[in-house]
Amino acid sequence: REGDVAQSGTSGESTGGPGEKQNLDEQLAKIRMELSEDIEKGLAEVEREGDKIIVRLAEQGSFRSGFADIQPGFQPLLNRVGNALSATEGPVTVEGHTDNVPIAFSDRFQSNWDLSAARSAAVADYLLGNTEIQQGRLTVVGYADTKPLESNDTAEGRSKNRRIEIIVNGG
Repeated sequence: REGDVAQSGTSGESTGGPGEKQNLDEQLAKIRMELSEDIEKGLAEVEREGDKIIVRLAEQGSFRSGFADIQPGFQPLLNRVGNALSATEGPVTVEGHTDNVPIAFSDRFQSNWDLSAARSAAVADYLLGNTEIQQGRLTVVGYADTKPLESNDTAEGRSKNRRIEIIVNGG
């Protein structure tokens, strides 16, 4: 069925050695430097959580509502992200997230699960076709509305919850 996504069995577990922490910190600094203008404009956030680097991309202009086709205005940001991540090491997970508003009038997507999976796959396909990220490093996952950043009770919260997260797994 269209929209189904295979998930990798890679655990991304860390060995916790001191060299690994330094390497992840160096990668984090490089990604932040390469995406500094996007971060300043509010188009991207870059943070570290444990042994992971998370690049969070705002939904602004990335996809039309209810669609998984990447908008042309989103492509330059994806190019910059892909270029920054191609110099990193470790598996990369592309996550699609939605708000909790059900999809209306879509022949292609039955649910936000399908939509979030299709959007993460579209981003992965774009990165593979337009940057130096190697295919074997990527996994795509769709989470629908199961991992909100904010409450879905407001338009602003729903907007923050509609996002793509690209995660570099250290270790």
